[in-house]
Amino acid sequence: MTEPAPAVRAHAGGAPSPGEPPPPSYAGRTRYTQLEYDALLANLSLGIAFTRERRFFLCNARFARMLGYGTDELIGQPGELICASPQSYAALGEVAAPLIAQGRQLDVQWELRRKDGSTFLARMIARALDAANPQQGTIWTVEDITEQRRDADDVARLAREQEAILATASIGIVFIKDRRIVRCNRRYEEMYGYGPGELDGKPTAVLYTDISEHAKAGAVYEALARGEISRRVEPRRRKDESLFWSRSDGRAVDPQDPQQGSVWIVEDVTERRRAEDDLRRLVREQNAVLENAFLGIAFSQDGKVTRCNLHFQELLGYGAGHAVVVGDEPVHETLGRDEHHNVLREHARPDGSRVWCQFSVQPLQPGDPAQGSVWLFEDVTQAHEAEERVQRALGEQELILDNASVGIAFVRARTIQRCNRFLEEMVGAGPGELVGQSSAVLFASPADWEEAGRLAYSSTAPGETHDNEWLFKRRDGSSFRCRTRGRRIDVGEPDQEWIWSLEDVTAEHEARELLKSSRDALERAVAERTAELEQANARARHLADHDPLTGLPNRRLLEDRLTQALALSYRNRKQTAVMFVDLDRFKAINDSLGHAVGDLLLKEVAQRLVKQLRVGDTICRIGGDEFVVVLPEIKRSEDAAGVAQKVLDQLSQPVIAEERELIVTPSIGIAVFPDDGRDAETLIRNSDAAMYHAKELGRANYQFFTAEMNQAASRRLALEADLRRALGRDELRVYYQPIVHGRSGRIAAHEALVRWQHPERGLIAPAEFIHLAEETGMILKLGEWVLRQACRWATFIGVERGLPVSVNLSPRQFNDPRLVQTVAAALHETGLPARLLQLEITETTAMQHTDVTLATLNRLKELGVSIAIDDFGTGYSSLSYLKRFPVDKLKIDRSFTSELPGDPDQCAIVSAIIALAHALELQVIAEGVETQAQRAFLKSCGCDYMQGYLTGMPLDADRAAQDFV
Repeated sequence: MTEPAPAVRAHAGGAPSPGEPPPPSYAGRTRYTQLEYDALLANLSLGIAFTRERRFFLCNARFARMLGYGTDELIGQPGELICASPQSYAALGEVAAPLIAQGRQLDVQWELRRKDGSTFLARMIARALDAANPQQGTIWTVEDITEQRRDADDVARLAREQEAILATASIGIVFIKDRRIVRCNRRYEEMYGYGPGELDGKPTAVLYTDISEHAKAGAVYEALARGEISRRVEPRRRKDESLFWSRSDGRAVDPQDPQQGSVWIVEDVTERRRAEDDLRRLVREQNAVLENAFLGIAFSQDGKVTRCNLHFQELLGYGAGHAVVVGDEPVHETLGRDEHHNVLREHARPDGSRVWCQFSVQPLQPGDPAQGSVWLFEDVTQAHEAEERVQRALGEQELILDNASVGIAFVRARTIQRCNRFLEEMVGAGPGELVGQSSAVLFASPADWEEAGRLAYSSTAPGETHDNEWLFKRRDGSSFRCRTRGRRIDVGEPDQEWIWSLEDVTAEHEARELLKSSRDALERAVAERTAELEQANARARHLADHDPLTGLPNRRLLEDRLTQALALSYRNRKQTAVMFVDLDRFKAINDSLGHAVGDLLLKEVAQRLVKQLRVGDTICRIGGDEFVVVLPEIKRSEDAAGVAQKVLDQLSQPVIAEERELIVTPSIGIAVFPDDGRDAETLIRNSDAAMYHAKELGRANYQFFTAEMNQAASRRLALEADLRRALGRDELRVYYQPIVHGRSGRIAAHEALVRWQHPERGLIAPAEFIHLAEETGMILKLGEWVLRQACRWATFIGVERGLPVSVNLSPRQFNDPRLVQTVAAALHETGLPARLLQLEITETTAMQHTDVTLATLNRLKELGVSIAIDDFGTGYSSLSYLKRFPVDKLKIDRSFTSELPGDPDQCAIVSAIIALAHALELQVIAEGVETQAQRAFLKSCGCDYMQGYLTGMPLDADRAAQDFV
């Protein structure tokens, strides 16, 4: 169609010029070769054309048909004829001429025009017939690629549409081949917490909770290869190790060729699954309520019982399918259509017995009675009969009130509920005028009313009486002296109830006062001076030898009396016992409830000791909560043991102080003259050592002194001195025990555990010295050191790992006012993020002083640390406080896990603790996991974390950090 212009134009008639090679023709070819050539041109699926000087001189039928011409119609025609426009033809010449002139091949896609004017896209390949002489002509191979181009456009459109779907879909879409992610949309990456493109090429194993689950999932691909669709609902793991529930629907891209991979549609169904779990839990709870409620519960529709519990059937005598009947007539469904009703009615059971029922009904769906109603029935037969008896008693009471010769009033919360007519006449009030008024209207002054309330209401127990006299006032303003006698009739409610009898004793009081004043005036002048002097001297002598709080002899008088008792025992060759009595945990009461309560407790203890001992025995308070009892001239040591047991029994009884019930127990040490000492100082010291031995054996017991106790006391003093030096000699070590995920077994955190590397005794476990540190106050310094060491170690292994470290707080640490500042300073100095520090307090510590505990925990949570309740199950937690406390985890004590799974009771307790924690949105750590059976049971219960020798031994700081640095 277009080629380089010839150097010499051809002669007229088309003869070639001299030296020009003849045009291609069939001359010189054999007939057989010519036939082959014709057949080739006729059967080619491509169009073939030959041009010279930009005109066609030969083409095959396929070329002519492609352009809508007959074969002969194109011979001699210029190449411009089949181009879309002259401009298109010129442009083609600019592209083709240079290439063909150089003997190179042209390969382009160009728009061509058919005879009917329509156009199509063609691929054209052209080259010179003779590369050495391009003017001999050009051969063109032409192919209609309109359909190919359309197919390519369709493919590109489909690809764009697919990309749009992937980019905008609200569900995850992923293409997987050879169990590796080929590509996925952004929603899928977000679902697993990965960045754009971060999942491409990764194995699908990174998405599974553990490798075994990934291995089992391989069977799915066999089903996909059979053309089946797979649906799976199972937990998956995000990049940050958190888990979620996903639903995945997958199929093979091409079931005929499974090697092409598979496509999966993935949806996060965590919330849906949680809703389903909540629904199942609500159903279980409803069934539990129905089966265990003390009320009869029934559901009805169209006036008939559709469902009820056993208590309902026992109460009314019928069950499901029966019309709702109470008494002798049906109870209409409309009773509960619009609002809640509460009805009292007598009901006759089918067996003839009768019962009083209090029942209520309300619609299941307000405004839609067709949905039915729920009924609650209560048997109030006994209460109804009791009410009838009360009404009879009230009638009898009215007769008494109307005929009494003294004023009578019923008072509740210091407000007059009822009174008789005699009292109204006494104060000049009309009938019923005093009812509902404060009892202050009876008193001559508000101050008297306040004082009367303080004396009567603060010190009178339920059932006891209180007598006094006060100045009352009448309505006309006059006053009179009234004797009041009241009995408290409530059972301990805050709003006290009293019955008061009131009598006007003005005349009697005036006569008594006149007589008393005359006698007093005579005696006062004589006795006043003498009494004052004697009282002063006696008090001075008493204070010198007695404890001012309890009135007991003090240490000074103790030594004197004990010396005398020892001398007497020596002469009579008898024994004398010295008992050293110390109150267990008195400091906790004194610190939490105040010194006033502590003083009341010490007075009560002193009184109980005095009541238990003989006339000749001596009881002394030598300081704090320590008492010494001297038992002179006993026949044998067993007599001292009997006295000690009586003291134990009496002092262990509850003490009421400021409306609080307090329970303290004593620890008692006993030393006996002459075996345990021959002088007062030695006996007191040895009885003190025996008392400490009693405390070591669990408190609330008594122990006799032995020689070994001296050695134990010496060892204790030596251990205390060594521990004080250990804090400054770098002898303490912190070990770290891993806490692992319950399902995957991966390390989730570490607990810091202190050890003492004693220079002579070697490594000492904390059980031997922590209690001593707590008693001596060294625990504050030791605990702060452990906290800082743990924070430094957690920072050293890398905060980017997100592995928290857990540190235990002793009771004294937790009650330290500087605790929050200490924790904040440790975090600041070590650079550890607060979220990576977990503080553990025991359940007993948490429940000692709940208000203080709550305030301290809230301040710690403000720092950002997490809180765990340690040794859960060994104390006495209140669920209401547990819900209020800002805690994150519960640690099940090893005493429960040690018997798993062999002990059914322990299994039930552990399952309940885990279920309770999860219901309160708390995570659970099981301590002391040492066997695979224990681990399997805890995992089946949904335990979040585990800790024990099975999952990891405590290691020193260097060995514990080896896997992370």
